[in-house]
Amino acid sequence: MIIIKKNNDYKSVYNCNNSISDHNLVLFIKKNDYNYNRFGFTSAKKIKKAVHRNIIRRRLKEIVRANEYNLKKGYDIVLMARVNAVDSDYKNLKSSFIKLVKRKKLIKGIQ
Repeated sequence: MIIIKKNNDYKSVYNCNNSISDHNLVLFIKKNDYNYNRFGFTSAKKIKKAVHRNIIRRRLKEIVRANEYNLKKGYDIVLMARVNAVDSDYKNLKSSFIKLVKRKKLIKGIQ
C-alpha cells in the first residue's frame, strides 16, 4: 500500500470533485497516471481527541490493506473519517468502505 504524503497530492484529490460519502466516511477519488493506487487517510477536525482520530486512521489503514487487492488500479483515494466514525467499530467502518467503493465501481469486475 502506497500512502499519499504530500499536501499538494491531497489538495489535488480534494479539488477533483469526485467524492461519495455515508454516515461514517467520505471517499475522495482521482484518477492517477500510475499503474497502482495511492491512499490517504484523514479525520474530520471535529473529532476533538487525537487518540480517537488516530484509532480511526489505524482502522482505516487496516481495512484498506486487507481489501486493496480487490480494487481497480490507477487511482488516488483519500478516506476521511466523519465524526460518527468515533462511535463505529471495525466492522461498521469496513462495511462503509466496501459500500462506498462498490457505489463508485472501484472493485475489480464491476463496470
